[in-house]
Amino acid sequence: MNLLLTIAAAAMVHVIPEPSSLEVRDGSFMLSPRSAIVATSPEAASVAETVAGKIRQSTGYAIPVKGKKGDIVLVLDQSQDIPAEGYRLSVTPKKVTATASTPAGLYYALQSFLQLLPPEIESLSAVNGIRWEAPCVEIEDAPRFAWRGFHIDPCRHFLSVEDVKKQIDILSEYKINTMHWHLTDDQGWRIEIKKYPKLTEVGAWRTEFDGSVHGGFYTKDEIRDVVAYAAERFVTVVPEIEMPGHAISAIRAYPELSCNKEVVRTFYTWGTPDISLCVGSERVFEFLEDVIAEVVELFPSEYIHIGGDECRKNRWETCPACQARIKAEGIVADDEFTAEEKLQSYAVHRMEEILLKYGRKLVGWDEILEGGLTPGATVMSWRGEDGGKKAAMAGHEVIMTPSKEGMYFDHFQGDPKIEPVSIGNYTTLEKVYFYNPVPAELSENGKASFVKGVQCNNWSEYIYSPSHREYMLFPRAFALAEIAWCPAENKDFPAFCKRVDDACRRLDFRGVNYHIPLPEQPGGSCDRIALIDSATLSFTSTRPVKMVYTLDGSEPAADSKEYTEPLTFTDDAVLKIASVTPFGRLSTVRTITVEKQTPLPAVEQTFGGIRARRADGKFVTADDLKGASWKDIEIAKLRDITSLEPFNRNVPDSTRFFAVEAEGFFNVDDTDVYRFSSDCDRVWIDGKLMIDNGAEVKRYSRHDADLALAAGTHRFRLIYIFNVIGGWNSLRNKTDISIRREGDEKWKNIKILNK
Repeated sequence: MNLLLTIAAAAMVHVIPEPSSLEVRDGSFMLSPRSAIVATSPEAASVAETVAGKIRQSTGYAIPVKGKKGDIVLVLDQSQDIPAEGYRLSVTPKKVTATASTPAGLYYALQSFLQLLPPEIESLSAVNGIRWEAPCVEIEDAPRFAWRGFHIDPCRHFLSVEDVKKQIDILSEYKINTMHWHLTDDQGWRIEIKKYPKLTEVGAWRTEFDGSVHGGFYTKDEIRDVVAYAAERFVTVVPEIEMPGHAISAIRAYPELSCNKEVVRTFYTWGTPDISLCVGSERVFEFLEDVIAEVVELFPSEYIHIGGDECRKNRWETCPACQARIKAEGIVADDEFTAEEKLQSYAVHRMEEILLKYGRKLVGWDEILEGGLTPGATVMSWRGEDGGKKAAMAGHEVIMTPSKEGMYFDHFQGDPKIEPVSIGNYTTLEKVYFYNPVPAELSENGKASFVKGVQCNNWSEYIYSPSHREYMLFPRAFALAEIAWCPAENKDFPAFCKRVDDACRRLDFRGVNYHIPLPEQPGGSCDRIALIDSATLSFTSTRPVKMVYTLDGSEPAADSKEYTEPLTFTDDAVLKIASVTPFGRLSTVRTITVEKQTPLPAVEQTFGGIRARRADGKFVTADDLKGASWKDIEIAKLRDITSLEPFNRNVPDSTRFFAVEAEGFFNVDDTDVYRFSSDCDRVWIDGKLMIDNGAEVKRYSRHDADLALAAGTHRFRLIYIFNVIGGWNSLRNKTDISIRREGDEKWKNIKILNK
């Protein structure tokens, strides 16, 4: 065979994760109305039925599953020298043969075969006029890691059973085999426990700042349904029951579980409250064992996740029961851990004992290392890799899921100035793709085998809808599939991006949302551009993608003018620009207003410092301030605004919410264009409204704007509102106004003029 033809043919194969060995042969296999799957054992037949149902749906073909005589043959043979989840796939012009030593291997072989077929195979309804053709290949494949996981958090924002199944369905096709189901947290208890009905009657619902109610939970029957659905797709569901921190939802239902036995209200903000389970109380461990007894009936998983992260221990320091426990157990602080940190270790040990009664293993976040690790615990390393390295060096199994190394998919995946609000940080597709779950230190010390696997986490504090979850998950989940399945060497990001394009096209046919890199302005994107003489706009993206634009006010289309070089403007204009996939799907369209401005003249300074007033009340937006009762206050700096009330992470009922209006003067040295940014609700410069963050989550401003100013003194006015929108407590905000001169890289806070 001609080598160039082989290379070209291989380039047309878009399997994710990339197989260990793939050889493209001449010819192709044609799926037809006469096609049938041959399965000679009940296990193989079960796999065949799961996959056949999908093929029937998109092709309209009958695709029967038979004991013999078919052109898709499944061979389940334990005597074959094939790893447990590995497979061999042979596609010839007349037959497809999948061989494996386990049913999971057969399932993965068929998933690779489906990826050889046209993307329309993913359609949820029959598609006519398609040649269901797959190139002839020989594949040998096996996974790198046993744990290839994804995490779902329905506690902050609930996710329906249908949407949970949707994620399982898609991710299993890319050979992800573990779903970490985060079922309890401060903001919601999501699993039915018969012995403690208030957990769902009370703990599953929360009243938000604005009075709306959010919640939901999974009944036992729904959980059994999800677990069975996942098992059919060879996904193990690992439940997480949080302890001893992140337990406000349980304490709301049963106040006796806390140190102070206090009645607590809905916890509708994100973060870590300072109310935890009282591990000095034997009643708490009775409760936890009762819960675990019902949990293990629902989940056959070998592992049960007990959380163990971000537990604040300040109340344990003054709790008589906790201090008595410390004394009774002979717990003594040392140079590395406090007595309270060791008390948490005691609690984790108790949980491991409970789980061992049911033949289960404990897995927890890396904080379970503090105070000493339980003998059989598995560590999920999220605060970087150090916890994982420490645990592996001590001979413990490790799941690598470090946040800043790329495994937290709730992070921004593009410029925060134009992407939807996020918890922060920056994790691109490329960053995920190049992450190696086995640190060099472990390989050098012969401890690499203790890394059981890798997992992505998709925390939902700032994910408000199923569509947004999908946007954050895909296509980064494809990179996760690669690093979980494939060897670490031979990375080729451009080639991977081509396979991602094909995989995203397949998502189109399933109605799944995903991130398309937006056109970004280097140094920070902005949708309101000012110019005095001219302005040049350049655009880039987080991965290779075509960009198209219009200047006539019309919406861009796939065939609009392509962006190939910087655009220069000398007058007013409206630029609409978007990215477009090779299959014609557009990203969100960015509308950028370019305005030619005469620099606003300097004004007379009429007072020094800050003139401010305060109105008390629960306000959502600045429009709610009409008719508010104002009182003059004194503040020396804008950042003093958030010090007007003490910050309390629990936001008790006694919290005094308020708004502040502040104004003053600042100076610019030169006549030029200046960009302004602020997390306050509204900002005016010389009477011109520059920033309006409205009712948005004001974690990061996405409304920067340019203004041409003459050298000299200028006036500002702002409105700040202390509230909780989308779970974000705005008392955490920076209330300064930031300014950056055109051409500068760094932001500065405006310097307020005194007399």
